[in-house]
Amino acid sequence: MKQLIEIANQLHVLEKKIAKAPDTAQCIRHIQRIKKSLEEMEFTYYSPQGEKYTDSRTDVEANLMGECSDNMRITEVIKPIVMQNNKIVQVGVVIVEAIV
Repeated sequence: MKQLIEIANQLHVLEKKIAKAPDTAQCIRHIQRIKKSLEEMEFTYYSPQGEKYTDSRTDVEANLMGECSDNMRITEVIKPIVMQNNKIVQVGVVIVEAIV
């Protein structure tokens, strides 16, 4: 399972890099095929980028940037949430900031 978690982490990194690059449709298609193969093994990963953050979340390990407030958002995902058979096998590692 350790190898599958590493594959999910590396796919997440590739998706972030490809999102910033021009003309990446072909690369995205290959990544989607790999993700589909992982899903067939009931293995998925999820990026909570942009979601609201509260300290009661148990699916992510947060690094806070700046001051805490009532309106915190996940601004960057370092490692995605990885699940197998709908159970978390890796909590996400994220950066959280107050949104004004």
